[in-house]
Amino acid sequence: MKHGSFRSLRLGILLVISSIALANGLEKKNARLAMLLCVFPGGGQYYTERYIPGIVISASELAIGYYAYKYHKEEEYGKRNSMLWWGLFIFGYSVADAYVGAKMYGFDIETDIDKVSISYSFKW
Repeated sequence: MKHGSFRSLRLGILLVISSIALANGLEKKNARLAMLLCVFPGGGQYYTERYIPGIVISASELAIGYYAYKYHKEEEYGKRNSMLWWGLFIFGYSVADAYVGAKMYGFDIETDIDKVSISYSFKW
């Protein structure tokens, strides 16, 4: 694949992900779509607007893919298989993280302390 066509492919993928994210709204994220976007390294994390985990997952999946390919070309199949297992683990983590991130999107962590009360009553 030529360098220019690879750049066009990456730009197209980025446009598809961003248009889906904008079309889906800001208050709620679709968990199924977040999991499907994990086909692209870090796609589900970018969709749920969690950019730091997206960058980490993207970089690790791409690095592991590179080393798996390198070890395959060098006919070091044990190292290649190890890289592929790590890649599968990171992919599984990415899918699970994207699902949870989409389900928890917009969840307010802070609680109003005035609304929290503890009471206990005794009946004789």
